[in-house]
Amino acid sequence: MEICLSELITRATQCLVELGLSAGTIRDYQCSAFRLLERRLKDQENINPEILLAQEEFFLGQYQDGKISRHTFNWRIRGIRVLTEVCETGTFTWKVFSKKEAVPLSEMFETALCGFISKQNCGQRQKNCRQSICRRFLRSLEDSGVTSFGDIRPNHVRSFIVKISETRAKSMDDVVYALRGFFRHLCENGLYHDTFWMLLAAPRCRDHHVRACLSSDEISLLLGSIGRGTADGKRDFAAMSLAAVSGLRAGDIASLQLDDIDWKKHEIRLVQGKTSEPLTIPTPKAVLNAIANYILNGRPETASRNVFVRHCAPYSGYHDGVSVACIFRKYQKKVGLSHAVGDGKTLHGMRRGVGTRMAAEGVPVDMVAQVLGHKGTKATKQYISTDMQNLCCCTLGLGSLGGGI
Repeated sequence: MEICLSELITRATQCLVELGLSAGTIRDYQCSAFRLLERRLKDQENINPEILLAQEEFFLGQYQDGKISRHTFNWRIRGIRVLTEVCETGTFTWKVFSKKEAVPLSEMFETALCGFISKQNCGQRQKNCRQSICRRFLRSLEDSGVTSFGDIRPNHVRSFIVKISETRAKSMDDVVYALRGFFRHLCENGLYHDTFWMLLAAPRCRDHHVRACLSSDEISLLLGSIGRGTADGKRDFAAMSLAAVSGLRAGDIASLQLDDIDWKKHEIRLVQGKTSEPLTIPTPKAVLNAIANYILNGRPETASRNVFVRHCAPYSGYHDGVSVACIFRKYQKKVGLSHAVGDGKTLHGMRRGVGTRMAAEGVPVDMVAQVLGHKGTKATKQYISTDMQNLCCCTLGLGSLGGGI
């Protein structure tokens, strides 16, 4: 079956609406998959399943080359498969994977596991998680020839933890907590007597990923490349300047309204699109001047209340942050600033750079959290990259080691 791509996307979107997906999820499908396919296949009058599936190879190549992240790749593949099914059948059925059958255990192990789970004072989801972990552990014991709890040795636990970490690397806290509770249950019920399992109570060293961000020099290079003699240039300079000093998300810049700016108090007040929480940001006069210059001398006449609008009819406001990110990528390419997944050279890396610079200047983390619009400091810490310059000041001398160093 062949069909116009725009019509196919309309049908697919309607199918997702009828399935009851949230507006945010549908928007993710549109922004992360559907619109990109429209741009890639704009020269194709009609689309068929073969053409759509061929795009998977293209995106797989991008992912393997490090041009897109795994998250982005997954969204694009999902979108392609939704469109393919709608193209083939006229509708889309949400796929719900059947639950795996429980791993069979001996009667003794099964009875002990059921007794442990029945005493868990938590939600059903947590119960299922703990049951799954303990069931896998008991099954590993049986595979090793262990048939009674008294035969369990530390190496059995150690081997299981090493093995399960291959598939649950990011949820090892759940594994340790479940095993610790299970062994405590066995001891309390006289089924086990050794206490080596208490070692599971030792704190686990957590892995923390330091996220990269745009440096001040890179931001200056990018802003300096924007010509301000045209309407487009005035808009782009104002939007990128605002992103560089405020740390606003791309979506909030795109949806910024004229009434959100308090020119007298040098503040921007808005409701964040991601959290629906109000946010007030002090804004430097130079940035407000750039915005004012765009509104007065570059912004086309339009009924839209958005500060930043498209410069082609019907001069509407941006739909989402993707358009603002496209502005960033345009000048990133212009100055030759190469980008690979995870290197921080993105518009969001500019937001992370705001937090990093504030922390380097001694601003308390809780205040950084307020500026970035976070409810607490836990979410803020991943937005603060390593301050290498000040970190060097913390290094210790090697003179105490002797040897003429």
